[in-house]
Amino acid sequence: MTEINIIPVIMSGGAGTRLWPASRQATPKQLLPLISEQTMIQETAKRLRGAWDGFSFGVPVIVCNTSHAASITKQLGGLGIKPGTIITEPVPRNTAPCAAIAALAVQAQDPDALMLLAPADHHINNKPAFAQVVTAGLAAAEAGYLVTFGITAETPETGYGYIQKGAALDDHAFKVAAFKEKPRKEIAEEYITSGAYFWNAGIFMCKPSVLLAEMKKHCPDILATCEIAYSASAKQGGILSLDEKSFAACPADSIDYAVMERTDKAAVVEANMGWSDIGSWSALWERTKDESGNAHNGDVHTIDTTNSLIHTDGPFVATIGIDNLAVIVHQGAILVANMDKVQDVKKVVDFLKARGDTAKL
Repeated sequence: MTEINIIPVIMSGGAGTRLWPASRQATPKQLLPLISEQTMIQETAKRLRGAWDGFSFGVPVIVCNTSHAASITKQLGGLGIKPGTIITEPVPRNTAPCAAIAALAVQAQDPDALMLLAPADHHINNKPAFAQVVTAGLAAAEAGYLVTFGITAETPETGYGYIQKGAALDDHAFKVAAFKEKPRKEIAEEYITSGAYFWNAGIFMCKPSVLLAEMKKHCPDILATCEIAYSASAKQGGILSLDEKSFAACPADSIDYAVMERTDKAAVVEANMGWSDIGSWSALWERTKDESGNAHNGDVHTIDTTNSLIHTDGPFVATIGIDNLAVIVHQGAILVANMDKVQDVKKVVDFLKARGDTAKL
């Protein structure tokens, strides 16, 4: 079997507002060391390199906010990783335009390569299993399918979208029967019981030409404006700065809504690889808690404390007799929340935006 070249595309446009106050506009969660001593984008870049069974990863393409390019270059340089291209977005436009621009760049770089679109801020603790999942999806991607990795759904999570598998395409890949929005708990429990549903991780692998053809069919307005922005952009020193005027004219939409839910070329491969999107403080707590149910970082001392997350970037934090709380101290802001309510931290962000307190955002 000829070794397949896969160009990784690391999508780093997210804001990570549910991890406020640590995740801010200047340093969103992908630029923070939340799980290990390395930042999440460093972990992602390390995972997307090397040669594996039947494929090898090429030099990565990064798509990020213009203001984060210097930090990302420095962080990846610390690992000895030099991206092929860093594509900077002057304004956020969600994952569909990101994917279109990346497909244009990868196709220009190597028209025979596959591309793998991966969020910069996800954690995967089983790297060999991840490589096996990529291998399992190669045949379907080479056959012209848009392959997504469906995470083995172990619990009835209501914070994730779901993918329903359909008919088998080969030993590993299935046609996608349907994409489901974040369900109520009762519906999520039905999904888990059926065994036919996976969590939607937002990781995709395909030929750039296939994605561009499907975008031309299903979201031609997005593709057309991205083509204009791409052709009008300037590249200097490995950075492709998207033309602000033309890119700002692009409709904002996710790749799920714009393409995957409309195409007949969607395929899914099951992925059981220790995945988490670390989408909230409770998700981080689940990944890092000790035998007492506590997870802490920084100068912290706990007494009679259980099932709690305590993070500080400097000031000493002591807790006594608390349970099921998140206590976060970062850059002069403090969050104290019941662990069952940490998803509502976006309301705090919205409040700060409304009063124009940009220093805390």
